[in-house]
Amino acid sequence: MRSAIAVPTASAAVAALLLTAPPGQAAPGAPRVAPCVQGELTLRAATVPHRPTVVRVSVTNRSGRTCAIDRVPLVTFGGLDGAALPVSGDGTGRLRLASGATVHADVRTIVRAADPQARKAASVTVGDWTGRWGRVFAPARLGTGSKVAVWEPVTTSWQPSTAAADRALGLGAAPRTSPKPAPTRATPSPTPTSATPSPSPTGRVPHRPSPTPPASPSPAPTSPSPTGATPTSPVSPSVSSPGPS
Repeated sequence: MRSAIAVPTASAAVAALLLTAPPGQAAPGAPRVAPCVQGELTLRAATVPHRPTVVRVSVTNRSGRTCAIDRVPLVTFGGLDGAALPVSGDGTGRLRLASGATVHADVRTIVRAADPQARKAASVTVGDWTGRWGRVFAPARLGTGSKVAVWEPVTTSWQPSTAAADRALGLGAAPRTSPKPAPTRATPSPTPTSATPSPSPTGRVPHRPSPTPPASPSPAPTSPSPTGATPTSPVSPSVSSPGPS
């Protein structure tokens, strides 16, 4: 990993600074509380659903008293030098953890698991800067596979909820699968009044002759006579029988 995450080399100086820092989320003038110790806290860790590069951790105060933890968890990776850096420079002071209270943090071990610069860690350890308590998590328990991909890891400070930790790390909503729309029943289209003839087996459209309207009888033409009178039918001349001579 890069030198930017080689924090443990100055852990003693950091621890001394944090021991003199004002209590986190404490009112001005509030008395300092004793630090939490091993056995008083319960730590949990698992990857965020659908985001194998982000580990969500939480710590619960199981003691009967209020104790103090460092505002930012100390997250280290087995077999690698360095620790996860606080996001946005968030990481000074102490946090008062009431009895029975739980706080949460998100740790991004790497941006892209397929990054060619990725390193592989055999475990992840979550504790506090001064090393009073901590717990080691195997990759199989975290849900990252056989190893944990690591490159320029970052961590949020302890937050009051998992949603707040996700926002502090800049995570959006988890991907959702949209339900498939229900099939719609097609509305039959109206049948046209004049059907188009279906093609014949030869591929040609048969010709359908247009119906011929019935012929109406037309009056016989009449030719006017030269005089303008309507001609009459000729009368055959009557044949007279010759009288007796």
